[in-house]
Amino acid sequence: MLRILAYNLYYGGTDRLEAIQQVLAHARADVITLTEADDPEVVATLAERLALNHIWAEGSGDRHIATLSRLPILEWQIYNRPPLTQAVLETKLELSDRTVSVFNVHFLPYLLLPFEIRRWQAVGKLLEVIRARQPGPHLIVGDLNAIAPGDRVLQRRNPARMRRVMALQLGLIFRLALPRLLKAGYVDCFRRLHPEEDGFTWMPGNLTTRYDYILASPEVAPALQSCRVVDELEAVNVASDHLPLLAEFEF
Repeated sequence: MLRILAYNLYYGGTDRLEAIQQVLAHARADVITLTEADDPEVVATLAERLALNHIWAEGSGDRHIATLSRLPILEWQIYNRPPLTQAVLETKLELSDRTVSVFNVHFLPYLLLPFEIRRWQAVGKLLEVIRARQPGPHLIVGDLNAIAPGDRVLQRRNPARMRRVMALQLGLIFRLALPRLLKAGYVDCFRRLHPEEDGFTWMPGNLTTRYDYILASPEVAPALQSCRVVDELEAVNVASDHLPLLAEFEF
């Protein structure tokens, strides 16, 4: 069984270290992908306390990225130049008699069309990298800041600033990036198992949007056993402005 967690720490989590640790310990994931992991000391401390290997890498701007793993990390590579912004962190992990690669992804935010075009371009570059790397079984995991086909966004509950910005494009939400991954054969793990649920991961206490994803390559998708938003622990309400997403695979 492989348990993998996607979690955005919200500006590094420096002032919320204990709550973040509670969330990660509760999830008991073998692999933890962290976005907005802006403070390397926070990442190192979490890895030490949880007895995990870790890689921290710089993103293209102020937002950085990290992967923690109970499994041995055989190799890693960071991609942080346009159009792969903010960052993609690739790690190859040793899992029993095979390897599994994890592409920890954090794309640019905002649902305005120019940003969605940049995410569409980033997906194209990511697919190009994967074709060149030929990683075998792999996962694309993280905060894609994009909306999947058919997903709702409760814009009326978003902060006023976001509502004003979205009014510039009449509240329209463009969905270009996620379909490009789905057309390439990746399986949206949450949506595969929960076709009728929102699966919102943004703004605990006032959930409006699903930004965080675990996408399985065709070789990995048949092993999917579960995928859920971790919301049952009180600490998730203060640890970040995102909820974690947890998936289990049985090979």
